[in-house]
Parts: sequence; structure tokens; C-alpha cells
Amino acid sequence: MTVHDWVREAATRLAMAGVDSSRLEAQLLAAKSQGTERTSVLAHPRAVAPAVAEELLARRLAGEPLAYILGYREFYGRRFGVNPSVLIPRQETEIVVETALKLAQDGARVLDVGTGSGCIAITLKLERPDLEVSGVDISSAALETARANAEHLDADVGISESDLFEGIRGTFDLIVSNPPYIADGAELPREIRDHEPGRALFAGPDGMHVYGRIAESARPPLVAGGFLVLELGDGMPGRVQAVFEVSGWEVVAVHPDLGGMPRAMVLRRR
Repeated sequence: MTVHDWVREAATRLAMAGVDSSRLEAQLLAAKSQGTERTSVLAHPRAVAPAVAEELLARRLAGEPLAYILGYREFYGRRFGVNPSVLIPRQETEIVVETALKLAQDGARVLDVGTGSGCIAITLKLERPDLEVSGVDISSAALETARANAEHLDADVGISESDLFEGIRGTFDLIVSNPPYIADGAELPREIRDHEPGRALFAGPDGMHVYGRIAESARPPLVAGGFLVLELGDGMPGRVQAVFEVSGWEVVAVHPDLGGMPRAMVLRRR
């Protein structure tokens, strides 16, 4: 079967399974099977589709995220390696990066807590080489992924293991985090529920557990007047604000993502 015919049939099967952008995904799966890029699939439609393409399609139809099958996800214009040890970077998180870039003074020391794939920390360093950026995570497997991404993208970012701030030494001018914020037992699409790491998703019965821990423990490693930027879950700004205000933080601003949802909260240490 030619690649053109395989893509057409695969797109139909993906669409019937409820997959959005089914033709694009079929093209990307075909490119993965050939060890090439999507542009090559488009340029050579008469090439023979490798047998492995059907295996990749079966994985996608079974609910495995496309990013894990491909082994990467684009974030802020760069390709980050991903695997089941890390959350898949999402476009919504880019507002956290943009907010941090605006807040960071020249030469600022920045800490990314729960770095996962390293997409936030690495992007901050590559966009602002003057920054001194570190990323921490509790997962050793995630740290391996973050280090690999830093090496591949030539980003001088310190990557180390820590459960939030427990292993942190020194102080920082800016702390950023995309913490777990989904309530235990919440209904999720199967490709998230069955494949992405639960430790990076779930945070207690109301999704607030990690926010509470950060509110209580982020003050010592943050310089006086320093900023904390947090990603917010849908419908959570009011609850997160209340938790941090009780702990003596000042809420400076809340910025929406491209979809208009409140997504990045800026707090300042009093």
C-alpha cells in the first residue's frame, strides 16, 4: 500500500475513533514509521507504507497519546522528548513561560518546581540566556528525560531531585511551577488517565494538596519581594488565591491562556 492510501485509510479509522485532526495524526504516524518528517510523507505519496505503520496506528487507536508514540511534543517552538514518565507539554503552559520571562530581571535565579520534561526551565534558559535556571522533580525517570532534553537543546540548566523544596539549597528571585492539580478520581480522557503519570496529575480529593504545600514551603527559598508563578487548573483561581493569602502571600495578577481561561497566577512574597 502506498503512503497516500495508508494515510487516507488511517485517517478514516482515527476519525471514527473520535480522534481530532485525524489526517494530520495519520501523516505523523506515517512519518514515524518511515523515520522521517511529515514533509517527506507529503512529498513522496507513492512510497510504500512500512508495516510498522499499522502497529503505530493500533497503539493510537488503543488510546496511547500521539506524543508518546512519536516520542516528542512541540512546546514554545521547540521539540521536547517525552515518554510516560512525564506529562505531555501543553500549549496552555506557555503562558507560564511568557509570564516568567516578563517578571525575570537580568541575571535572575529561577527555579522550576516539578520540572517533568524540563519544558518550562529549558525554554526560559533558551529564551533568556542571562538567567540562571534550575529544575527539580521528585521522579528520577522524569529527571532523566529533562536532562536529555537539556542536552539535546543545548540548554545550561541545572536538573536535580527534590520533593518540592525539600532538597533545595540557596535562594531564588523567581519560582515557577506547573503542579499537579486534578482531584483524585476526576474523570479524564482515557489517553490521559491510562498513560500520563498520575503523580504529576492528581493532588488529593480537591486537587489542592500541592498548592497548599507550595504555599507553606516556598517562602524560604524565595528572596524577599520575589515572585512565584503557578499554573492554575480550570475553575481554581479563587481557591488557590485563598490558600496563598492565608499563608501570607500577595496575589499580584492572574493571566489567561489563549483560550481565555485564567491559567498563570503571579504571587509575591511579603
